[in-house]
Amino acid sequence: MFARIVVLLMALCCSLFASISSESAFDALKDLQGTWRIEVDGKPMKFQMSYALGSNQSIVTEQFGKELSVFYLNNQNLEMIHFCNRGNQPHLRLAEGSVPGVLLFEMFEIRNLSVPDAPLLRAIIYKLLDANTFELEIVWQPNGSEKYTLHRIGGE
Repeated sequence: MFARIVVLLMALCCSLFASISSESAFDALKDLQGTWRIEVDGKPMKFQMSYALGSNQSIVTEQFGKELSVFYLNNQNLEMIHFCNRGNQPHLRLAEGSVPGVLLFEMFEIRNLSVPDAPLLRAIIYKLLDANTFELEIVWQPNGSEKYTLHRIGGE
């Protein structure tokens, strides 16, 4: 009996940490449609974040202030192009091992980098807490990160 309980608990733990498919992650991003209030350390920022579907629902756009990101499925990969205020365009891909509720995008290519050692976006992590709240972490190279909490406007 004890062995059955251990096996059941192990199966439950493994299923909790199962990787998310690119399609499921893309569906989670589609669910972000709307406008979001951005907070840093509990204080609201002066601008908002918005998500919208486009191109016959084949893309999700993210407007973060004056920056734009576009998410799309590229064969079996969920990818993102970020049009940075620095004038470059990092291309990111959903990392293997991302799990439901925590989407890690890692840069695999960058275009229009002004100088080879210029600071650049390395990764973005979306921690989806519930239908109306998520945390966003932007990781920079060579070091540092920015953390934001977002709340859906009208969903509170």
